[in-house]
Amino acid sequence: MTHARSYLFFNGPILTMDPRRPSSETLLTSGERILALGSLSETRALAPPDCQKVDLRGRALLPAFIDGHGHFLSAGRQFAHEVDLRPSPLGRGDSLADALLAVQEKAGQTPPGGWIFGFGYDDTHFKEKRHPLAEDLDQAAPGRLVALSHASGHFLAVSGPVLKLVGYGPQTPDPPGGKIRRKADGAPSGLLEEPPAMDPVEALFPQRSLEEEYAALKTASQAWLSQGVATAQEGWATQRDIDIYARAITEEDSPLSLRVQILPGDGRADFASLPRRAGSPLDAGRRLTLGPVKLFADGSIQGFTAYLSNPYHATLYDFPYDYRGYPMIESSALKERVLLHHRAGRQIAIHGNGDAAIEEILNAFEEALRASPRADHRHYVIHCQTVREDQLDRLARLGAMASFFAVHVRHWGDRHRDIFLGEDRAARLNPLKSALKRKIPFSLHNDCPVTPISPLRSVETAVTRLTALGAPLGPEYRIGAGDALAAVTTKAAYLAFEEERKGTLAPAFLADLCVLSRSPLEAPPEKIAEIKVEATLVGGQTAYGEL
Repeated sequence: MTHARSYLFFNGPILTMDPRRPSSETLLTSGERILALGSLSETRALAPPDCQKVDLRGRALLPAFIDGHGHFLSAGRQFAHEVDLRPSPLGRGDSLADALLAVQEKAGQTPPGGWIFGFGYDDTHFKEKRHPLAEDLDQAAPGRLVALSHASGHFLAVSGPVLKLVGYGPQTPDPPGGKIRRKADGAPSGLLEEPPAMDPVEALFPQRSLEEEYAALKTASQAWLSQGVATAQEGWATQRDIDIYARAITEEDSPLSLRVQILPGDGRADFASLPRRAGSPLDAGRRLTLGPVKLFADGSIQGFTAYLSNPYHATLYDFPYDYRGYPMIESSALKERVLLHHRAGRQIAIHGNGDAAIEEILNAFEEALRASPRADHRHYVIHCQTVREDQLDRLARLGAMASFFAVHVRHWGDRHRDIFLGEDRAARLNPLKSALKRKIPFSLHNDCPVTPISPLRSVETAVTRLTALGAPLGPEYRIGAGDALAAVTTKAAYLAFEEERKGTLAPAFLADLCVLSRSPLEAPPEKIAEIKVEATLVGGQTAYGEL
């Protein structure tokens, strides 16, 4: 990262994302802030003698992107230290056989009794159309402790020694909100559903060294910065995660090269040690900021654990014909947790994919607001994928918002139509146009490592609604490129209570900028994700690429 100085940008489209002044001829920075916008003569007059003039040569200058929801440190850990089982070209997960071969190769480098971690496998993408089970992992890596995380993050496939270590057996009951998948004789199969079943295993994972954690932060920093992101999100932080960030940010050569909004997990963080208002800085340089408290209401659509009001369209497994998924938390308990945090003055963000789960979230928000009225709470639903029109009406009425997982249309849209949801519900997946009509503020996210970090892919998907196979899915819910860009800049800043310092190019705002090879407003909609990020600046310093 180069030292912050003064820059004068000119000769290219400068998209301010400010509707009062959508564009500017030039932009001048000073240190970590934007100093001025205007004509070349106006900004030249204000520029200090050592100002570096940056000829954009037709390239576009925008506010750096803000990731609406993701798991920054978790992704860095996976990318830096684990076996990549995502489908090609990202990893080796086109078939179960390929994934098991990758595990087998890792076993050759791992002593008996050692741990092997893998991430990103997708049973619905595998040719075999099933999850890896303990017997598969025991054959591929005999005597090793194997734990493979599903693409959704809502399943963990583990080997026999792991089941033995955690104490899961035929008589172990399913925990509330989770499941221990079983064989015909009742013995655990090695597949664990949702955090309540996964957490006891993850508690046994060996703690990574500080050096390994810093390597994860460096890896994630470069991944996010390369996509034009200057503010990432840690979307379900433990207290240890928060402590790692707090230490890393004080290092002279910090492994963290961008900003991170931290969402403390309900039951996972020490709230007494944290400020209450979202948007509050957690360090002197405002590289770390507090986000909303994070809760879960259900699981994953592509894992068949999202809680729907009507049954899944089809399933790959032996579910009952009327199977609708299930809630991760009982309605009364969700209302209790929401009211507790709401009364404490905290912002709340709740994971909800299925419309039945979204209904429970809205009920909890409504009861909390009735019991303790509060203006400008900015509570929101994370993912909000199958939200209905009547539920959008309630969101608007409650002053609640959404962070949409719009790239699902691209990554899983064909399978949502054919397997999970059926044609009608799949067409309404992430109905951005409906939210826009109701003036509901929303952000877009990649939920990385669930999907690769790429705000431009989110923007393209919101504009085209094309699946991986090129089929339009609910084209009536498309939005314009300007509104989609707002969802990864200005609106994402608003959801984070940072709209007065981020997401817009305006005087006194942070000089968090990205330089793109061309303007997304001028590119063909289906080519937006191909736009190259040429540079990303954080606080006026070039953190990625070249100017």
